[in-house]
Amino acid sequence: MEFIYVYLLVLAVAIILGRIREFKWAGKVQPYVTGVLIFFMGMWAGNEIRSLSAVGQLFMTSSEILVPSVGVGYLTASVFGDRPAEISGARAKRSKLPYSFAISAALGWMVGAFVLLPSPTEVISGLLTLLVLVIGLDMGPSVGLDSFKRDLTHSWIPFSALVGAVAGGLISSALFSLNVKFSVAASVGLGWYSLDGPLLSSYFGPNYGMVGFMVNFLREQMTFFAVPLLRDQKPGALLTIGGSTTMDDTLSLYASTLGDEYKEIALFNGLVLSMIIPFLLPFILSA
Repeated sequence: MEFIYVYLLVLAVAIILGRIREFKWAGKVQPYVTGVLIFFMGMWAGNEIRSLSAVGQLFMTSSEILVPSVGVGYLTASVFGDRPAEISGARAKRSKLPYSFAISAALGWMVGAFVLLPSPTEVISGLLTLLVLVIGLDMGPSVGLDSFKRDLTHSWIPFSALVGAVAGGLISSALFSLNVKFSVAASVGLGWYSLDGPLLSSYFGPNYGMVGFMVNFLREQMTFFAVPLLRDQKPGALLTIGGSTTMDDTLSLYASTLGDEYKEIALFNGLVLSMIIPFLLPFILSA
């Protein structure tokens, strides 16, 4: 529990520092810190999860949390509604970072099957604190009244995604007898696997952390397949699928599928969620 407060304090201080002064190196360093953290998270999981049946259970649990979360968010946004999207013939560019992080987790897992990670809680907590510091410094310039004023008429989109995540987590917990805090926290990551997975590892342990990572990693990958298939549907509902990733990894997908006019809305959706998630997750875990 103490780590949650340390986490929030570090995040708040980092954001303030980022507002006072721009740290351009923070964004460049963040992927490397994330990769190292995910490697050790995978290594810790490898110490605990060694059988194929355990791996299969991990994917099963991840799916049990992911599907209700995406589904409820999509339906909630569909109720608010907007006009159907126009089809665009442009092609989206996919970021290579998700795959490098998945490789880091897999490599860590394989190493962990043979090598014991000493003091795993301290290692993960220390690296997660460093990641939160870098995230805060990088986020600082974007946090302010201007960022919340941007296109407030579309604030129902991130709201729908959050409602879907919380409701979906509760549904998963009830249907599959999962820990409520864990299920909701894993769902509320909304695609931010590099934060959600390590945070859950620190709080619940490696097994839960890997599920949290997979729920959000698979959500991002699902977005690349689902959005083109559903491109004739309401764009607000489609944006809830990508969650926090709509401001970075899946931004080009939405721009090419829905048209450039939705690029700013996608940025707004991802930005709002990315501001809320780092504070909402600790609140859920400490509730």
